[in-house]
Amino acid sequence: MKERTLFFTRDQSMALRGIGALMVFLSHWASWYAQWILWEPAAVLFSRLGIYGVDLFFLVSGYGLVKSALEHRPGAVFWWNRLKGTYVPYLLIVGLIELSAGGVTGAKDWFQYLTGYDYWFIRNILVFYGIFFAVYRLVKIRWARCVLTAAAVLAYSCWLAERGRADFWYLSNIAFVIGIILAEWEKELIRLARAGYLLQLSVLTCFLLLAAKIGWERRLLSSEGMDIWRYEVAAGLIWTLFAVQAAGLIGGSVSWLRFLGRISLEFYLLHTPVFYRIMNTFPEWGVIAQGGIGILLSVLLSWLFNRALYYLFLSAKGRKAAGNEGGR
Repeated sequence: MKERTLFFTRDQSMALRGIGALMVFLSHWASWYAQWILWEPAAVLFSRLGIYGVDLFFLVSGYGLVKSALEHRPGAVFWWNRLKGTYVPYLLIVGLIELSAGGVTGAKDWFQYLTGYDYWFIRNILVFYGIFFAVYRLVKIRWARCVLTAAAVLAYSCWLAERGRADFWYLSNIAFVIGIILAEWEKELIRLARAGYLLQLSVLTCFLLLAAKIGWERRLLSSEGMDIWRYEVAAGLIWTLFAVQAAGLIGGSVSWLRFLGRISLEFYLLHTPVFYRIMNTFPEWGVIAQGGIGILLSVLLSWLFNRALYYLFLSAKGRKAAGNEGGR
């Protein structure tokens, strides 16, 4: 492994997003393949992988936001880049999904659609963008920025918990704060991360296996209240720290993960409705054919949407440059 100067290069960030997308897929499609997993606790664990997949999205999002803000103070361009990269694709893709299902009707449906109510990653990341923008516009001291961001995310997470939101709405939020801390204190923390690297990675692996073992024994879904807070937050923290260290092992041979990372948002939005549409429309195909076609169609549609949105937001100058590059 090369000596680390960054926690995540661009390629590593994309690969982590790809891993996160894969984990979310395995979680949402568990009802399709769980019949082949003979050990019930393992099947339950796979159904929960999406929580830890979103941890990776929040981790690299927090990290990337700080790296961007340290180069350019957040302003109108910051908001436009965030909106066109997350919110606009959500509006277009989910809008088409809702339209095919009969459309959005009534003030409540419109409110839920516009605020990402049924897509918890979208809702949370938009809130995090707002918190980040406010803190990084007003505060210049890095420790104060970290503390204020963490406090705001914690307050938001407690609010979600008190309102009885599904547990995964707030358990992954700690990863966003970790990403911010990593970027703010990168030079100092890189030195710590390099010290006894393999030993640290081994210890984190042991803790990760222990967390998985506890999850299997408790069947994960049986916990309630503060009990799930303690277990799931601890498990998420261990997993996130493991991912930070393990990212240093990601080399250039995972191009398919980087590809999945580039289309991860579109894939997140599309794979579940595609799956259920195929299951309900073509029940005679059999589960293997349904799953295989569903995966291929989800990836293809995600890529097409990703490319369409990319060219939609390219400036005229950018289109010309892209055309020149493509002709070489």
